[in-house]
Amino acid sequence: MPRAAFPLETILLAAGRSRRMHGIDKLLLPIGGEPLIRRSAALHAAQGWPLVVVVNAQAAAEIEAALAGIACRIIVNPLADSGPHSSIIAGLGATALRAPGIVIALADQPLLTRADIAALAAHFRADPDRVTIPRHAGQRGNPVILPQAVARALAAPGAPTPRGFIDANPALVAWFDTPRAAFLRDIDTRADAEALLGAAFPTPSIDRRPA
Repeated sequence: MPRAAFPLETILLAAGRSRRMHGIDKLLLPIGGEPLIRRSAALHAAQGWPLVVVVNAQAAAEIEAALAGIACRIIVNPLADSGPHSSIIAGLGATALRAPGIVIALADQPLLTRADIAALAAHFRADPDRVTIPRHAGQRGNPVILPQAVARALAAPGAPTPRGFIDANPALVAWFDTPRAAFLRDIDTRADAEALLGAAFPTPSIDRRPA
C-alpha cells in the first residue's frame, strides 16, 4: 500500500533533562553539522506524517530554534520530570489519533535512517492491529508503533504505561526482527555520545543544571 494511502502519526520524545550528561543537553549535540534534535525530527518528518515533538519547559526555546523550518508541532510537557510516560501521555493528547498507527520515537537515536523508519512502518502495515516493536539480537528497541485503538486506550485516564500494557499483552506484539543495531543505540551518558558521535566532551567544573 502506498505511503500516502496509509499515513502514520509520530510522537518524538524530547523532554528529558540529560542529567547523566552532566551539563550538556544531548539533544543539542552536533551531528553532521546540525543539532541531534533537528536530525531526529527531520528523520521522522521526512516520512510525510504528522509529527509532535514533546519537550520540557527549560529547553523549549532552544529546541524550537533548532527545529526552525521543520514541519512539526512542539508541545511542552509540564510533568517532564516525572518520567517518559508523562511525555507519551502529553504527546498522545496532542496527536489527532486518526492514523492507523502512532509511532512513539526517541529523539536520541542518531544512527537510525529513513530506510529504518520506512522498514519498521512497512512491518506495521502488514499487521496493523498489533504493536510493532523492533528487535535486534534478542533485545527490544525503539521506535514502537501502536495501533490507533491501543494508542487511544493508553491515552485514557488510569491506563497502564505502554510498557506495562505490552508486557501484559504479549499476543498483541508483532516483533520486527532486524539486523540493524541502530534501533537499540541511544545516548544516555557522555560515553554513549562519544561512542556514537565520535567526539569527546569536557566535564564542566560546575554542573549548572537544575537538580
